[in-house]
Amino acid sequence: MPDKSHRTAIHDLVESARAGNNEFVVAKLETGWVALAGEAFTQGHCVFWPDPVVFSLNDLNEEMRMKYSRDVARVGDALIAVLGAYRINYETMCNVTQSLHTHIIPRYAEEPDELRRERPAVAYRIPKKIAPHEERDLIKKLKTYFA
Repeated sequence: MPDKSHRTAIHDLVESARAGNNEFVVAKLETGWVALAGEAFTQGHCVFWPDPVVFSLNDLNEEMRMKYSRDVARVGDALIAVLGAYRINYETMCNVTQSLHTHIIPRYAEEPDELRRERPAVAYRIPKKIAPHEERDLIKKLKTYFA
């Protein structure tokens, strides 16, 4: 049985978001934090971190599971509205960093069919590292969307 109390990178990311020290952070929603991913498969790839941090979705009560899922979908809505994404891929695996977090990855109609039909990690293999200043305009637009 895994040690559910083990501290992960998600704990550090949530703490930096709370302190206002994470330039990738877009917004605080009811159940957690929206941030642009520092390593992105497509433009607008976001991550949602629960606050407080939990081991898995199954560690939330029924009400919080529903609220968490609603908040994650709201991030997808924002990416569709702001970037004109064709659809959104949602990934909640938590196998490497063993705390709940969800990747929200916009997909675009202009992606070649053979890439668009695959999971982002399969289609693009290696995510592109980004710096917050490279996506300053997008972060501002997403902050405005959630304001």
